[in-house]
Amino acid sequence: MAYLLQFLFLTISFHTISITALSSMNNTGTCSSNNTIFDPSTHKLISQCSDHTFCSSPINGMCIPRLCRRDEFPFGYGPGEALPPLCPQQLFCPDDGSGCRPLVTVGAPCEPNRDEQCLPPLDWQDLASYQNYNGSICLKSTCMCVKVGLS
Repeated sequence: MAYLLQFLFLTISFHTISITALSSMNNTGTCSSNNTIFDPSTHKLISQCSDHTFCSSPINGMCIPRLCRRDEFPFGYGPGEALPPLCPQQLFCPDDGSGCRPLVTVGAPCEPNRDEQCLPPLDWQDLASYQNYNGSICLKSTCMCVKVGLS
């Protein structure tokens, strides 16, 4: 039992160290978006770039300032700091802040738990409920149209 507890402690410690190492204050250096992860416990995107920047390329990229934000109060910005703009309707800001993009069609990939990235169906009024976003949902990283709830 003691060995199991030691193993669990080391596993959790390694996970915490890995996330901390990735979440550096890199504002202008090189990066790889292959090293970007989504932390399910905080719902925060962790990368080699700072909270104010995103990695410009999958490999040998540069950390450049974010072009958009998804939240009213994004991670890493203090009071009075200039924020990147929110995206207009029919566009969304990806988790990395790399610029506003058009909504995603049914069957196309979306980022985890990002229902607002999905294009609503034509009959969205019939499907919309408090459990989905305009009749669409990002389920298993795929945009779908669903009616969620009890019949």
